[in-house]
Amino acid sequence: MQPAASLGALNFALAGAREGFGPFLGVYLQKQGFDPAATGFAMGLAGFAGLLATTPVGALIDRTAYKRAALAAAVLAIAMGAVGLVSTNSLWLIGLSQLLIGVADTSIAPLVAAVTLGIVGQKAYGHRVSRNEAFNHAGNAANAALSGVLGYTLGLGYVSIAIVVMAVASCGVLFTIDKGSIDHGTARGGAQDERSTLRVLFGTKPLLILAGTVFAYQTANGAMLPFLAQARTAAGADPSLTTGVMTVVAQATMVGAALLAARVAKGHGHANVLSIALGLVVARGILAAFATSWLLVIPVQILEGLAMGLGGVAIPALVAEMMEGTGHANAGLGGVMTAYGAGATVSPLLAGLVAQYLGFAASFLALASVAGAGLLVWMVGRRFLGKEQHTGHTEEASAEPV
Repeated sequence: MQPAASLGALNFALAGAREGFGPFLGVYLQKQGFDPAATGFAMGLAGFAGLLATTPVGALIDRTAYKRAALAAAVLAIAMGAVGLVSTNSLWLIGLSQLLIGVADTSIAPLVAAVTLGIVGQKAYGHRVSRNEAFNHAGNAANAALSGVLGYTLGLGYVSIAIVVMAVASCGVLFTIDKGSIDHGTARGGAQDERSTLRVLFGTKPLLILAGTVFAYQTANGAMLPFLAQARTAAGADPSLTTGVMTVVAQATMVGAALLAARVAKGHGHANVLSIALGLVVARGILAAFATSWLLVIPVQILEGLAMGLGGVAIPALVAEMMEGTGHANAGLGGVMTAYGAGATVSPLLAGLVAQYLGFAASFLALASVAGAGLLVWMVGRRFLGKEQHTGHTEEASAEPV
């Protein structure tokens, strides 16, 4: 199998494996009798684990030549965590499963980025990320459909079957990638200089602004789908069918959005793609507050697909451009994904507490306000540094981009 085909198949299979219970976790815990605050706590633990592990994992990936084996270990750990999660009714054991899933999941993004960069090189990386994300979201849509059918016909606990199947498929695809096709020097953004990883991360101002923006982006995004599913379930809708339909709509939209991101970035840069994504999250949160019927739920999920599809391409592409020539590309992505993990941790905690005391509508408005703050940070930060990022413009290739 050619490397490009292997990358596509890998991202398709990984989607189902790395998603874990994903949006089904909220309604699963709800059916187990947990209140919104407890559900938010359990969901936030995976993000907390990622918060602690992502930056060290990224630094290790810059140094290891065993990227395929590390990726296989990560997806198998997620499968183990999913099986463990449905095997207990203890919140603490569910929490431990979430911690395992969180650490494993946080390894996947920088590993896939490193393998992709090592195969295609910096020049083709932005375009390849767009295609990777399209395959990833197609895999997510297929997995959500399978999970919805399993949950509806057999029970939500059987969603773990889909996760295990996709994890095994991911490992099979990994064996089709020739380890010799990965240039590990290119995969880490060039030769490493004398600076430490921490010095590079904290000394790259555009990266810090991006990290703050990504924190707000994922804080706003993380809990919106599962809490909207909980709101619909509380109103009497079937949890498996509701969550499955919502997820399929979002993921199917993300396929087109990921491909669209490459076209937008070619003319306007990945920085503007991220700005558009943040604006869409604001609109999504406001609309979700009034989504009491499928006539509004479907548009909310289309907005999610557009926002996540655009952001999923823009974020790794921006990091790769900012870190080019440093030798710390995966550590840089790890640092930004640490902010992403922090957002994933805060999002369900924030949404759960607001929903518990003020209702689901108020929780969606709170998440929308966070996205608005992130958009402000991104726009002001870029202008403060006085550098606009325009992907593909060779005259800016040597500049430190934002």
